[in-house]
Amino acid sequence: MLTFKIEKGMGHLKIQSMREFLTLSELKNFNSASERLFLSQPTLSRHIKELEEELGVTLFNRSTRRVELTECGEYFLPFAKLIVHAEDEYTEGLASMRKSTETE
Repeated sequence: MLTFKIEKGMGHLKIQSMREFLTLSELKNFNSASERLFLSQPTLSRHIKELEEELGVTLFNRSTRRVELTECGEYFLPFAKLIVHAEDEYTEGLASMRKSTETE
């Protein structure tokens, strides 16, 4: 029987996790971010914790009222933006192509 060791890293991250990360980094508050994302606050907290565990770093410093990006969070921010933007672009492009082939 073959077994595989899954290494931590970007290969396993979900785009939605990055969208949640971006929203929280913008709003700096779990309650506000969870409202914008239509998630419960505990669900968003769990998703961010899972993202941090997968990356092996702490992305946010948390206080009772605010969250701030750590140095690792600041480093990850532009990469998350690029990945989310790329997903938006190819999704829109493929939808447009799909529409044009349906009308032919």
